[in-house]
Amino acid sequence: MPSADRKKAQPFAATRPKEPAKAGKVCWGMQAKIVLLYSLLIFFALQLSGVYLVKSLESYYLRNYANNQLAQGELLGSFIRRYLLEDEQQGELISSLVAEFGGGIPGTETVTMVLDRHGRLLGGPEQKSLFFLKERVIQDDILLALTGNKVEAIRVDPETGARYYFLALPIKDLSTVVGVVFLRGSLEHIYLTLKEIKVMLISGWVVVIAIAIAISFLLTRTITRPIREVTSRAAALAQGDFTRLIEIHATDEIGELGKMFNFLTKRLQETLKEISTEKNKVEAILNYMTDGVVAFNKDGQAIHVNPAAKAIFQEAGLPAGQRLTWETMSETLFQKGEQPALFPAGEPATQEIHLGQAVENILQVHFAPFKEKGERQGMLVVLHDVTRERSLSRLQQEFVANVSHELRTPLTTIKNYIETLLNGAQEDPRVRTRFLEVVEKETERMVKLVRDLLVLSRFDYKEVQWVKEKADLGLLLVDVLHQVEHACREKDVSLAVTLPEESCQVFLDKDKIRQVLLNLLENAYKFTPAGGEITIRVFPGDECSICVAICDTGAGIPPADQERVFERFYRVDKTRSRASGGTGLGLPIAKQIIEAHGGKITLKSKPGEGTEMQFCLPVNGNHDCAGKKNSKA
Repeated sequence: MPSADRKKAQPFAATRPKEPAKAGKVCWGMQAKIVLLYSLLIFFALQLSGVYLVKSLESYYLRNYANNQLAQGELLGSFIRRYLLEDEQQGELISSLVAEFGGGIPGTETVTMVLDRHGRLLGGPEQKSLFFLKERVIQDDILLALTGNKVEAIRVDPETGARYYFLALPIKDLSTVVGVVFLRGSLEHIYLTLKEIKVMLISGWVVVIAIAIAISFLLTRTITRPIREVTSRAAALAQGDFTRLIEIHATDEIGELGKMFNFLTKRLQETLKEISTEKNKVEAILNYMTDGVVAFNKDGQAIHVNPAAKAIFQEAGLPAGQRLTWETMSETLFQKGEQPALFPAGEPATQEIHLGQAVENILQVHFAPFKEKGERQGMLVVLHDVTRERSLSRLQQEFVANVSHELRTPLTTIKNYIETLLNGAQEDPRVRTRFLEVVEKETERMVKLVRDLLVLSRFDYKEVQWVKEKADLGLLLVDVLHQVEHACREKDVSLAVTLPEESCQVFLDKDKIRQVLLNLLENAYKFTPAGGEITIRVFPGDECSICVAICDTGAGIPPADQERVFERFYRVDKTRSRASGGTGLGLPIAKQIIEAHGGKITLKSKPGEGTEMQFCLPVNGNHDCAGKKNSKA
């Protein structure tokens, strides 16, 4: 990109590096977070269900145990009620019944005792076995049972930590309490069973959590792997790599994300291609613009300079290696006191400047500020070379002035002679005849001028009708020489013609080429003094063109005027040309005709030695052939 101090554009900025983790902060990946959360949820669910299950089993076992104990106590009470109603209670019989129910049998977990209405022990274990029951507690329970209340309780032995179930069941006869059945059972077998169940549950929890963690790792991997792939592709996109797409392994949300990312990649690639294409178009437009374009930032530094602007600054004298800024541009292009401010205020402005001394160049400088969000960011300067436009305008003015001058002189002459005739000169036949001859000559001169202008106008608007055919250029030249031979003889100018031995057949419009030959020969003998010589040669230019050279021994044309002789109304010696009847349009018409045939006309002249006019025509009217010929001519 032709720009001053401009870096090469990149499709994307460099990938931003990952920020380092702060001290003391643990970086958890998405997979670890999901696994941890999944495991905790399962762990809490298992713990909640396990606690509920253990509590339910404990309640179930205790309720069943209590119901069994109650049923046993009621059954025992119903058996011994009739013995308690007798006056003389049969202790041995009651003890045997208690023993049958398991009370007092060694190794049994349940201790059964029967007491009478006065709280005396009638059957059961010996008194010494009641030590660990805490007599005060037993006595309280028995007292409550003797009052008719059923007492149930679970207590823990403070010394051993063992749990026991106590039941004091009153034995009633109608509404009278006649005794108490006291049962004490150990609950350790229940809690031992619950402990085994807890161990089984914990073991199951460990297995389930391990399986859950493994499953969660596998599950999260199906989520995090596509995300990692998307992240990797996003980083590749940031580097400008659009070649690879994401492989879609599923049709779920992750798969949809991959599809949308691939779609985004393709659209982004197409968009970047469009942007690159438009960028290349803009660069090509700027590079091949004939106008110079310079963009300055808000600091006055050039951020873009196209080749046309570089050429203008080099021609203006700016060193090639110097950095272009607003100051250097102002000092190079503008005179002191005319230098614009850094950023001209208001709307875009235009200023015209002149460069060079020997060859003056005229530039129109357009200033156009560019903004972003309402704030001025820089200045765009367009340098338009209007030298050619000004030159064409000057030529147009000269053309109008020349036409006016050429018409004014004969019209003034005609007007003066006619006025003289009207004032009485017509009475003298000799004066009348001489005046009318002058009027005829001036009229013919104006007619010739208008005719030449019409011919040039038809050439300009491409309204000329061509009738091209095969013709011998040598014979056509001989025919034209017969028309000028008499004038040359009267002026004592000799003619020398050299024709090739072979026929010079050329594809041309005979009338138009005859006009060219006539114009060139008239110019030759008009500007050749008496005793001079005009040499005409017809020769092959190359394998596909024929050339004609007309040389005279006149005064010649100065070098400064040789480049302008083909301009309309341009004459080297205006006084002499006007005296000889020239209009300054003959050579421009001849040039138009020769170029329309695909040829080229050239001029060679040395002051004091003479002038040579030469033109070459392609044999078959082929412009490519003419181009080869012209390069050799």
